[in-house]
Amino acid sequence: MQIIDNFLAPSYADLIEMSLRSPQQDWYFRTNTIECEKVDPLQHGFNYMFYYDEVWTNSPLTHLMRPFFLQIQKTIGAETLLRARADMTVANGIQVLHEPHVDLNQQNITTIYYVSDSDGDTVLYNEKTESEKYTIMNTITPKKNRLVVFDGSHYHTGHSPMNHSNRILINSNYV
Repeated sequence: MQIIDNFLAPSYADLIEMSLRSPQQDWYFRTNTIECEKVDPLQHGFNYMFYYDEVWTNSPLTHLMRPFFLQIQKTIGAETLLRARADMTVANGIQVLHEPHVDLNQQNITTIYYVSDSDGDTVLYNEKTESEKYTIMNTITPKKNRLVVFDGSHYHTGHSPMNHSNRILINSNYV
């Protein structure tokens, strides 16, 4: 696992934050922030896909973000982007720990980029298979312009924020 603070030039980090917080930004509701069948009203969230199944979303935001994903790819030494999305969870009055998960069912490098400061820590677990009990490898606090890089086979999750209105991150996966 690697944590890189101040990953982007401050002006680019500000532009990304402003764009994702814009009232014109499309967000798509999900009954669960991860791709599973479990429906829990406290684990809902919103996302926006930039890249999936080898196709880029055609939007001004995606065009703004493509250099960002290329910079991550170069930094981590990856060959190919598999998936890229923005994710937003919102405060609901209590701290909710979401379901542990892996993003993809294939070997990959997972990255999480925090768009803004927030609470709602990310929890990275030691386990690489589904478990009844997970042991914590690391807990990472959302800090604007922080990039977290880890082996995508590790289960991980996040908390919904309590002290901030939302928690916005950009999640991408590479091989």
